Amino acid sequence: MACNPCNNQPQLTRSRSRDCLKPDVVEARVAGHECRPIHVANSETTVRAPFATLENLFEQLPDSVGFDIEVKYPMPDEADEFGVCSIFEINLFVDKILDVIYKYVPPPSPMQRPKQRPASMSRSSSTSAQQHQHSASSATNGTGTHAKSPRRPIVFTSFHPDICLLLAHKVNGDIPIMLLTDAGMSAMADCRCNSIEAAVRLCKWANLAGIVTHVGPISQSPRVASLVRRNGLAIATYGSLNNQAAHVKQQQLYGVDIVIVDDVRTARSTIN
Repeated sequence: MACNPCNNQPQLTRSRSRDCLKPDVVEARVAGHECRPIHVANSETTVRAPFATLENLFEQLPDSVGFDIEVKYPMPDEADEFGVCSIFEINLFVDKILDVIYKYVPPPSPMQRPKQRPASMSRSSSTSAQQHQHSASSATNGTGTHAKSPRRPIVFTSFHPDICLLLAHKVNGDIPIMLLTDAGMSAMADCRCNSIEAAVRLCKWANLAGIVTHVGPISQSPRVASLVRRNGLAIATYGSLNNQAAHVKQQQLYGVDIVIVDDVRTARSTIN
């Protein structure tokens, strides 16, 4: 959830339907590439409603509601496959998201802050967490206090390894970060994305909180969950199998920390 920092035009609160696009736009082609037709998410076949911004969610939801903020950013092979010609610069993209978060979430006290930080990460390559903390401490509601005083539970997730590394460097342990992986079910050009082993290795090196993997490999080999936990990492799963109560119960026995589901009520009753 980010706006184009270089675009001074008014923000669109509602996406255009496919019917509103000119035929030459829908069938857009990039020089040298045969791109797929543009897919419009808010189209005739989907629910049409204004898009909520990250600021909207912070303003309108109780502080007790936690956020799993999945930061989506195209990998090079994904950008090539789908004909993504122009994307935000990755460092600025992450900064814009953190600007919103630290506007509403006060930094933890020194006693709460983890002591560990990613090793060998250059401080000069990105905005430091201290700068974000300063802006957070100065964001008030006009009475000298934070606009949102309780600390909302937040976790970052992303399939893009570099997004996770940038976040780890910038938040400096304030917010847990978990690397999403499909465990090699879809081969990627970046070898860090192609296995749970590679994901674990990256998480340990960058001091990330853990991994979020497709449930398939965990169902096939439950020992993988214990392997991840033995490395001091949390493990979460996603996938359609998680909507089946039996698989949720199995993962509880395997030691999986988080199960991402569509039917939350069934999952909670199964675990309890």
